[in-house]
Amino acid sequence: MKIAVIEPCLENKKNVIRDVIYGCWCGGKRIGGATVPPFELLTVATILQQEGHEIVFVDAQAEQIEIDEVKRRIAGARLAIMSTSVMTANSDTDYLRELKAANPQMLTAVYGSHPTFQPEATLEKGVDFAIQREPEWVIRDLARALNDNDMVTARAVQGTVSRDDNGEVIKNKRYAYIEDLDQIPPLNVNFLPKGVDYFNPIVKNLPYITVSSSHGCPAKCSYCTAPFFHGTRTRFQSAGKVVEDVGYYLENGMKEIYFRDETFTADRQRVFDICAGIEQRGYKFSWICNARVDTVDFEMLKAMKKAGCHLIKFGAESGNQEVLDAVKKGITLEQTREAFKWCNEVGIATHGHFMVGMPGETYDTMEETLDLAIEIKPTTATFGICTPYPGTPLFREVKRMDESIDDGAKNASMDRLHIQGSFNHLYCDVDADDLSKTVKRFYRRFYLRPSYIWLQFTRIRNSNMLRNVVIGGMNVFSFATNKNSS
Repeated sequence: MKIAVIEPCLENKKNVIRDVIYGCWCGGKRIGGATVPPFELLTVATILQQEGHEIVFVDAQAEQIEIDEVKRRIAGARLAIMSTSVMTANSDTDYLRELKAANPQMLTAVYGSHPTFQPEATLEKGVDFAIQREPEWVIRDLARALNDNDMVTARAVQGTVSRDDNGEVIKNKRYAYIEDLDQIPPLNVNFLPKGVDYFNPIVKNLPYITVSSSHGCPAKCSYCTAPFFHGTRTRFQSAGKVVEDVGYYLENGMKEIYFRDETFTADRQRVFDICAGIEQRGYKFSWICNARVDTVDFEMLKAMKKAGCHLIKFGAESGNQEVLDAVKKGITLEQTREAFKWCNEVGIATHGHFMVGMPGETYDTMEETLDLAIEIKPTTATFGICTPYPGTPLFREVKRMDESIDDGAKNASMDRLHIQGSFNHLYCDVDADDLSKTVKRFYRRFYLRPSYIWLQFTRIRNSNMLRNVVIGGMNVFSFATNKNSS
């Protein structure tokens, strides 16, 4: 069966990061113009290819191709698959409807945070199948049924929400979380468009690939969809599987790996085993991961550095302990200070995520966040406005107070995401306009320090790093100094 797996090109914006399945996506100059290979779509495409289906993989965003070209490439497909989230749900479903208009026999399926937490609303936008939670085996089973032209079985696949011939919603039991992640194959990187440069200012060596070696997050932050999508019990690929997959990616030309696990460091022993495996096999490559400040220690970081880790991304979020406690972040400011200090000591670069407009936020607590960002000296930082996402406790609380938030997608847009306040007045004491102004002011205060600019140039080790500093810096400068820039 011919299946189209598509990353759409919406409004001709190339620098949009929409890879993580739980949907907290980013875009624009605020993130330095970064792009990423769509690893979740590659996972689905690889599994379906191994099932024997004919796969047409289109990263229209990376290639910057118009929808008419996508229609031409996927002509004759029985099924089209896309991921979607609250801020793109309306645009994504419009895109799919236009594709289907050119091929009325084609069925459409979407997975991600919006289909998971708002499945009925997703169907109302014209999609045939809304996939809830982890899509790997759900889409595999759906494709098997459609390959047999068995719509009855297709509509009964666990993890799907669809409609019967009379338009009634069929909501099946959710598919169980995947326990054995070693069954998920390494991504077929040959699906990626040839000659496309996935620029990312934090990546040292190109080409690079994004992967995930675990599902789940041990935290329960009230603003984040991840623990409510994947669960709060982290499930891991074995260290041996991770190291084996690293070998596959290196053999296929990758020079850097970005582990997009929510918390790569959640299992301390696994980290040591992965690092030891990398060294034993003599693999030479650079890598990045995400971590929580309460899951790292000095010895772990030394092992990671020795194995090629050059950057860790941490969610520091706020410089005020009461605000952190209000969103159930589960960390202390001292743990944040220690984690960044240890990374600086072992020579691992850091990226700090910070937010304003969080529950309990005041004008004073925001300034504490900027003070912390400058104090702990992350190599790079992003500042954004806290946003209520469907599926989170924060969203449920907002909807209780103001039902106009609807399914979350009504007023959502990548243009406004994280740079304009949305319902923040219901849970913090800062004016929406001031939140937007604060984000840009924080970027200026952090990035335009002469000492910071000089330090970044002293860290340059190759031509790609030079390009990262120049292009990423120009994007951030443009965002911080242009009141209309996003």
